[in-house]
Amino acid sequence: MKFRYRLLLLGLIIYSVILLVVEWQTSQLFIRNFFTDIEGPVPFYAINTTLSVFTLWSTALLFMISALCVDKEQRPTDYWFYLSQTILFSFLGFDDRFLIHEMLGKWLHHNDAYIMLGYGFIEIGLLLALGRLRHKPLSALYFLAAGAGFFAIMVVIDALFPSGLQLRLSLEELSKLWGGICLSLFAWELLWQEIQWLKSTAVQP
Repeated sequence: MKFRYRLLLLGLIIYSVILLVVEWQTSQLFIRNFFTDIEGPVPFYAINTTLSVFTLWSTALLFMISALCVDKEQRPTDYWFYLSQTILFSFLGFDDRFLIHEMLGKWLHHNDAYIMLGYGFIEIGLLLALGRLRHKPLSALYFLAAGAGFFAIMVVIDALFPSGLQLRLSLEELSKLWGGICLSLFAWELLWQEIQWLKSTAVQP
């Protein structure tokens, strides 16, 4: 078994054992906090957050596959770019699902929108340092620009608009979702480029 599979298996075993021990030491009622379905007073409760988290983790998965498509020795910059994007979007999905930036905002006594802005600056730094954007397909750059635009709209609404303003919440959350979808399509276009490159360099029988 490959090392990464062993690592995944070990993590799953540790996770499972922890939850089993928690229920053993507490009760089924307590452990249900960790196993519960996402339910609410209306059908499709929390659908936008579900879709947003899905797009972020899908983006991470697409970048991970792209990283596996390139030779680390021959194309180190591309490899590390894809790996950095995998880590960043995995974290962003985790942040969106478990409200990390909201907790950090309360802890730092600052508007959590500025923490999201910090995430954006990290992404800009990675794009400039490793992205080699001039070598990326134009279709991918369109999706990247659109994703950045929607992200900027989300941050501006969150930081500057009154919390009770009509349509504020919908516009903020929909901007987040549209941005996530655009960035997922950015990742897909890059993966498609790598697939085409692999096809063109494949040895014919």
